[in-house]
Amino acid sequence: MVQTEGAVAERRAAVGTNADATGPPDSSDTMASEAGPTITALHTAEQIEAAADLLWTVWGARTDAERSELITVGLLRTLCHSGNYVVGAYQHGRLVGCTVGMFGAQAGRPDHLHSYITGVYQPERNRGTGFALKRHQRRWALDRGLDTISWTYDPLVCRNGYFNLCKLGATVTDYRPDFYGRLDDGVNTNERTDRLLVEWDLRSEWVEQAMVGEPGAARRHARVVPGAELIVVPEDIELLRRTDRRRAQSERFAVRDRFLALFDDNYRVVGMTRNHEYVLLPAGLTPSYEP
Repeated sequence: MVQTEGAVAERRAAVGTNADATGPPDSSDTMASEAGPTITALHTAEQIEAAADLLWTVWGARTDAERSELITVGLLRTLCHSGNYVVGAYQHGRLVGCTVGMFGAQAGRPDHLHSYITGVYQPERNRGTGFALKRHQRRWALDRGLDTISWTYDPLVCRNGYFNLCKLGATVTDYRPDFYGRLDDGVNTNERTDRLLVEWDLRSEWVEQAMVGEPGAARRHARVVPGAELIVVPEDIELLRRTDRRRAQSERFAVRDRFLALFDDNYRVVGMTRNHEYVLLPAGLTPSYEP
């Protein structure tokens, strides 16, 4: 559904506070690095409950209704039991992030992983935890014969666009107005839930480069070439929602109209500029990038 190196926004960006959780289990699905977090599959009831609590906290789901709308312990347990993707990121034995995904099917057979939701506690957002989770997710999918991961994110949250398009190299495939309906949690604040759908080609040269070395080593920004169209989004839509709700709603509809009109004219998103503007090109034009 996932920003900067914190939560890769699937439903939305991840923000939050610290909380304690049980340490990581022994697992063949574990990936660790000297400086980064340990990423591991979650199995026990205690781990699943800690993951649910993390997601509720990060997304500001306070009431039972808000929590059940976001994710439930039972659903997490079912996804885990049925072989889907439920992992946690541990730092010094504490759960600081998690990601949930499930197998997706087209033409009647599972052929990709759909990443549903990611959450990372606020202090970990600029420490590479989100990048580490995506790197683990990619390896997990490849090990199961999948070449693509999909997810959605709010196009108004420019840090999510930067992370997904400039750092990970994901490709926008569609714009979905009000994809989840109204979500009244601490992040979505009962706003329209328009989303960009992206696909991540796990074997592309760019993605291969991005996954090697330091997080963000292969980041790149789109250049504005002749024939390009730009879509500008607010610098901080979350702040705008808190301070000027009417303007935030106007931004939603203006950005929606621009995306849908350009997509109808066969434009495609090729990336974002350093100023966090979406760059779209018509068919036949080749994009240009800068590091």
